[in-house]
Amino acid sequence: ATRVAANTRSPASLQMIFGPPKDDGKPGDYLCKDCGYVFTKGPKAWAELPDKYKCPPCGAPKFRFKKVPKGSAGGKVEVKKSWF
Repeated sequence: ATRVAANTRSPASLQMIFGPPKDDGKPGDYLCKDCGYVFTKGPKAWAELPDKYKCPPCGAPKFRFKKVPKGSAGGKVEVKKSWF
């Protein structure tokens, strides 16, 4: 009988379990997915922010930010919803 490996998880499902990949330290900005605010101080400053950091315009938690290549985000802030 042929045995199929039990561990057939895709990398995407592993990412959901373990959280986003660790920052590689390359230059980049952090874009708030909720309002478009851009944190431009770089990965070192981002890593030093507390986990309780909130987006200044809309109050979204730190995990709602996504790393984007340096200078690629427009920085146009639109507050769509509140986290309160």
